[in-house]
Amino acid sequence: MIQSSISVALIRPLIDAVSSKAPVTEPESAIDVRLVKLLKDPDARISMQDADELINSLVRTSRSNSLCVFSAQKAVTQSSCQLQHLFLCSNTLREALYYLEKYSALLSDNLEVNVTRTRDNIIKIKLPVSEQSFLSQERYRSELLIGIILGWIKQLCGADMEINGIDLPFPQPSYSADYSHLWKTNITFNSMECSIQFQARYLDQGLHNTNPHILNMIKRDVEEQYKKLTRSGSLADRIKRALEQDKLSLKANQQIVAEHFHISARTLNRHLQKENTSLKQVVTDCRVHKAKQLLLESDLSIEQIALQLGLSGRRTLDRIFIKQTKDSPAQYRNRQRQHSPHEAPTMLSIVAG
Repeated sequence: MIQSSISVALIRPLIDAVSSKAPVTEPESAIDVRLVKLLKDPDARISMQDADELINSLVRTSRSNSLCVFSAQKAVTQSSCQLQHLFLCSNTLREALYYLEKYSALLSDNLEVNVTRTRDNIIKIKLPVSEQSFLSQERYRSELLIGIILGWIKQLCGADMEINGIDLPFPQPSYSADYSHLWKTNITFNSMECSIQFQARYLDQGLHNTNPHILNMIKRDVEEQYKKLTRSGSLADRIKRALEQDKLSLKANQQIVAEHFHISARTLNRHLQKENTSLKQVVTDCRVHKAKQLLLESDLSIEQIALQLGLSGRRTLDRIFIKQTKDSPAQYRNRQRQHSPHEAPTMLSIVAG
């Protein structure tokens, strides 16, 4: 997805944690003046670059590398963003996870939450794994997200709910004992995935009966926020986002894409020309991106991948793939698997779209 901004709901708990750990300091002195007002609104957003700089600054101010692990607990009661309200008003965990999957971009533009069920009835809440997951800023953001999701689950289902384990894609940090202490489960480092795991029996336990009018009101607010977010950015970025989220088919023609964004085909072409691209190029970029994922995460043949991407066959995929990467799909798969062996997942989705 297009990486650009992150929700203040993920950042504000850090500031509160610094204040509680060292009340004699003024944490907001480490914050750019232009961000202070934004940080008071849990539904506001700041750029990813600003967020990373701010997180690093607050970690230094707190003199605690585990600040992100510690502070995420405060998000349960203090962030109060609309997505959190919707999650906590859900009548079952299954319903709450459906909303988390659907609206996860409200927490971070490049965040895609994927909820799956394994064959032994373990539910996994999977977060995306970055190629640079070993970097501190990637680790900090993962800690915030996992801590906040855990906090929401515990508040919805009760503190007695058991988490089976958490898999993390980065090496074990020096403060890893804080993970087990605060998250109260087994932690696996250097994993091929980033996930929270628990038993499927928790999905449909009756939790409470929220007034449907209140639930619908909160849901409308979240939907409106999500619509505003998806309308932001360039038209090419918005088309990529819709293709990556399967809201548009890779076979969609200009008229279908234009109707999706409530504009004419002529207006669509005019905007894309101003952005120095075309619908064909945007679709090709997405096909190559998805081809890379399927080459690494599945055992499908290259012919099968080509057909799944809406192409006529392997020769067409070879042509567009080589043009963008200089490698054929077969060369790319072999090279990547030699560097990072990966087994195809055997998960079953638990949440209907």
